[in-house]
Amino acid sequence: MMLKRSEGQEPHVEGPTPGDGALGVFFPKEVSLSIDKWRRAYLRQHGEISPHITVAYPPFVRVKEWPSVRPAIVERLGRFDPFEVTLRNLGAFAGPPHVLWLKPEDSGQLSSIHTALAKRWANYVPAGRFDFVPHVTVGFFDTQEALSKAREAILAEIVPLCFRVDELSYTVRGDDGVWCIYEQLVLGSSSANALHR
Repeated sequence: MMLKRSEGQEPHVEGPTPGDGALGVFFPKEVSLSIDKWRRAYLRQHGEISPHITVAYPPFVRVKEWPSVRPAIVERLGRFDPFEVTLRNLGAFAGPPHVLWLKPEDSGQLSSIHTALAKRWANYVPAGRFDFVPHVTVGFFDTQEALSKAREAILAEIVPLCFRVDELSYTVRGDDGVWCIYEQLVLGSSSANALHR
């Protein structure tokens, strides 16, 4: 189903700059490899960031502000238990550009986390023009016909991709335009339990 602009759309980021942050879910290696096969074919920017589900869009908390905000965000995320995600269905946002994406089945946990962050930090997770729609971007397309062709190709070979989410990753955009994981924030732990990379 193609979502109309009033129902949802890939959030438009006006030129993220080095030092901008974002919060998202990254996947086990085997899941990422499956998705990257399609992203290499349909997403020109696939090398800028690994497959992921964005929970808080850039600029979110810029890296220079992160140390002061981090403890409260870690505490808030610690209130959410780990959860399971399955990727097996495709969705689309109306363009241009048209966006093809994988739809996470997660019992609403991703939206709950996004809502909790937006309620507590409206300045870092501001309300957008469109509702938050958890998704994994697969590709951008100039025409509906090109998107439909890609959808058919992916549906012909997709198998359910299942994984457990027990952490969210704070990512930072580097000077080279590549997004890197700066810190992993553990779910289900109110203590400041995080792993640096």
